[in-house]
Amino acid sequence: MIKILVPVNFSDYSINALSYALTLSEKFQAGITILHCFSDYASRDIDPDNPNTEEPLLPDIERHDRDSQERLKKLTNKVITNMSSLQNKNIHIEYRFEYGYPEEVITQISKAMRSDVIIMGTSSKNDPIKQAMGSVTGDVINRTKALVLAVPANSRVNHLKIGNILFLMEENDRDFITLHRLIRITKPFNTRIYAVYHTTNKEDKRDQRRIDKMRSYCEKNCQHQPIEFSAISGKNFVTTIKTYAENNQIDLITMSSHKRTILKKIFTPSVTKKMLYETDVPLLIFQS
Repeated sequence: MIKILVPVNFSDYSINALSYALTLSEKFQAGITILHCFSDYASRDIDPDNPNTEEPLLPDIERHDRDSQERLKKLTNKVITNMSSLQNKNIHIEYRFEYGYPEEVITQISKAMRSDVIIMGTSSKNDPIKQAMGSVTGDVINRTKALVLAVPANSRVNHLKIGNILFLMEENDRDFITLHRLIRITKPFNTRIYAVYHTTNKEDKRDQRRIDKMRSYCEKNCQHQPIEFSAISGKNFVTTIKTYAENNQIDLITMSSHKRTILKKIFTPSVTKKMLYETDVPLLIFQS
C-alpha cells in the first residue's frame, strides 16, 4: 500500500491538496494520513521581560484542539461527499494531530511513518500573505527524503487524464533512475513524458549527446512508454519552463533533487515564488 501524507491547515490550497490526494487514491491502493499541526502554542512561553504575558490556559488549548480535530474530520467528509467518483469507495484515512512548527513536524512524521509521498498545497498566485504561509512547502522539500508533490491552489487533477508530464533532465546519470521511478509511479495513467534538458545558451553538441544517450537507453528499456526528448534554451530558467509547459499542455512537472542542480535554480527566494506560486502545474520532486 502506498502511504500518502497530506498536511492540512484549513487554507484553500491545503484543502485542494487533500482533494488531489483523494482523487489519486482511486488509481492506487493507497492509505492517506491527514496531518494538522498545532503551532499556536509551540512558542508561547512566558516572557520574563514582560510580566503581563499570559500563558494560554490548558482548558482553552484542549478546547481549541478538539474543535480543530472535529473541523478537520468534517472537512474531509465534505470533500469526499463532493467528489462523486469517490462514492462507495473504501478509502483508508488516518488523522494525526501534532504540536510544533509545520516544516519540522511534517518531516518528522513522514520519516516515522515511512511515507511514500507528501502532497502539499502551495498558495494562490499574487497573494503575498499566502505565499509566506506556503513557503512551508519549500522548507519540507529541502528537509525530507520522501517524494513531495506540490499542488498549486488552482490546480485540478483529472484522474482519468494526467496525460503530459514534463521531466527535467540534469547533467548526471541519476536521470535514468528517476525516469524509471516516474514511469512506475504513473503507470496507472495514459501518459506521455516530455524529457527536456534546459540550457541558458543555444544547444551544443554536448547537450545533444546527452539527449541522444537518454533516448537510446529508453528505446531499449522503456519501449512501452511514449517519451519525447528535446533541449530548450532561455536565460530565465523559470520563464522558459513555464512557457514550455503552457505550449505543451503539461499536467505535471517532475525533477530529481540530486546534487541540487535544478533546485538551486528554483529554491532561491526570488525564483521559488515564480515556480511554486505563479504556475498552476503541480511539481513532483524526487529526492536522491
